[in-house]
Amino acid sequence: MTPQSVRFTSAAQADDALRSLVRDSLALPIEPLLRARLLAETAAALRELVGDSGSGTLRWHVEGRTGTDKGRRSAGAPVADLVLTPLLEHIARQDEAMAGYERELQQTNSGLLALHAELERQRADLALLDELSSATATSLQVDDVLGTTVHLLTRHGLAETAAAWLPDERGVLRQPLRPDAGPAPAAVREAFRGGDLTLADPTHLLAPLRVGPRRLGVLELARSTPFDGTARNLVQHLAGRAAVALRNAREYEREHELASTLQQAMLPQPAPVAGAALCTRYLPATSGVNIGGDWYDAFTRPDGTLVLAVGDVTGHGLDAAVLMGQLQNALRAYALEGHGPSRALHRANEFLLARNTPLLASAAVAEVSPGGRLRWSIAGHPPPLARTPDGGATFLDHGRGAMLGVPTHRPIPEHELDLPAGAVLLLYTDGLVERRDSALDDRLDRLAAELAGLPAGCSLDDAADRLLARMLGTDRHQDDVCLLLYRRG
Repeated sequence: MTPQSVRFTSAAQADDALRSLVRDSLALPIEPLLRARLLAETAAALRELVGDSGSGTLRWHVEGRTGTDKGRRSAGAPVADLVLTPLLEHIARQDEAMAGYERELQQTNSGLLALHAELERQRADLALLDELSSATATSLQVDDVLGTTVHLLTRHGLAETAAAWLPDERGVLRQPLRPDAGPAPAAVREAFRGGDLTLADPTHLLAPLRVGPRRLGVLELARSTPFDGTARNLVQHLAGRAAVALRNAREYEREHELASTLQQAMLPQPAPVAGAALCTRYLPATSGVNIGGDWYDAFTRPDGTLVLAVGDVTGHGLDAAVLMGQLQNALRAYALEGHGPSRALHRANEFLLARNTPLLASAAVAEVSPGGRLRWSIAGHPPPLARTPDGGATFLDHGRGAMLGVPTHRPIPEHELDLPAGAVLLLYTDGLVERRDSALDDRLDRLAAELAGLPAGCSLDDAADRLLARMLGTDRHQDDVCLLLYRRG
């Protein structure tokens, strides 16, 4: 340790003392910034001493001298050169280092922003794919699947215009959503045959709808900006998911049509009845492909009595269809044996109980004698509706029995009345009147009003179509619908 001490009595001597401190500090291994801070604080203290008393003493101790004579060689240099120049050089080096750090930070930020943008794009793509899957998962109509797909493609900006081409029964590509559109362009036909994603030009993309080797159609997309690789890849994935939904919808429609055909084949075609008019309708549920348990029947006994029946087995599927056919035939056989409505339904209940099945059934049976005497019985079924020649409509709800298949010893009530000429009798299943969003009583009142409001002279065919249209509308119905209309001549 080397002690140093300088006495000063004026500002000039204080400057000399500071210069001595500068020379000694230059021999120390300290950073220029620390040296500048030491000297700046010392200079401030010296100015204060000179200003207060005009004199003072500056003492310092030097340790770890480097052994160089840098301080001595710089004895004549100005303080600015000795302190400020190294400080500025140090600051310049720090600025350069800081600029490098900023460049690295900018590059890192740019990379993070690019990564974030890519992740957001991928998230948006996955969300679009999920939206398409969710929107088409419950869609069982081909047009719904195509419409949803085209709408999503344009709404999310993948295309400004989009069209879906499917082959018709002759193999000609058509647009189901635009029946008036002309034939498919050559590029669309070629993409369908080739089965690969095709750029007709940079702004015109053709995406085949394929499930494995099965070709179902082509999506045609156009926009004003070119389709880059990212857009093409997304469209290809969307087309794959749309193709699966399209295949499912087609298979559903095919199976639904088959089930409807089988159901129609199981229902009888009533023979013409002298002096009367008959009309029947059956509509399968618009959802599901299982055969329903609704049925109707109409036949004439040898004595000229007309027997009318409608019924409904609970549930859908093969078991319900088999039981429906057996129950329909059993009721016909009992009625042909001469049993009236109550007795025929009682026998049918015994038949159902003997089968030990968990399924139940409801039914309404009516018979009209040649003289117009009506007898009817109901087993857990909606009541028949009668319309008088003057236009009044009344439910024949005079008492019902339990559903068929319910163990009971209570008899099924039987009622009778005279039907005047021109009267109309309506038998139907619950699919015509039951709706989840409406009270049953309100729907029954509406049915009575619709039957009463039929125009004078309306044929039964027109009446049946009118009732179905007014009661079902264009909404999809979850249950089968049967109705049977009879008019006494």
